Amino acid sequence: MTHEEAVKPLDSAIWEMSEAFADLRDEDVWVRAHPHLLSVGELASHVACGEIHSILGELASPLFLPQFRYYPYTVAEPVVLSIGAAELYAEVKRIHEVCKADFLRVMPDLDSNSPHRPDWTWDYTMEYMAFHIAYHTGQMYSVRHLMGHQTADN
Repeated sequence: MTHEEAVKPLDSAIWEMSEAFADLRDEDVWVRAHPHLLSVGELASHVACGEIHSILGELASPLFLPQFRYYPYTVAEPVVLSIGAAELYAEVKRIHEVCKADFLRVMPDLDSNSPHRPDWTWDYTMEYMAFHIAYHTGQMYSVRHLMGHQTADN
């Protein structure tokens, strides 16, 4: 597999996330449909935080907060940022593009272990990140459905 092939599923997953943001009102971005379900904003921020952590290690972003690293950290104390739907998705996409550009610039050996996830190879890191984005995008659709939203055909 080439490095370009490794990032292609992530590109597709990030595009699919854009559909989950279609017609999402700013006032609904950080609303939880249930206390044990994260908001669309929290889910998108978790995805962005995961991509930063797994590919770059760190990056300056309002979405790169420790609370977004793992569900138990977020569910106990909801996070609400002053970012609307368009701005939030733009930041997720920016983060993805920065991660992708760095990965393609460095071109790490796909069979070597990532310094950011030492128990994972780069190949597995990229495979998992595509799954991770898609999984949480599905949750975003579910949260929106529970809030009574009509969403894009997913």
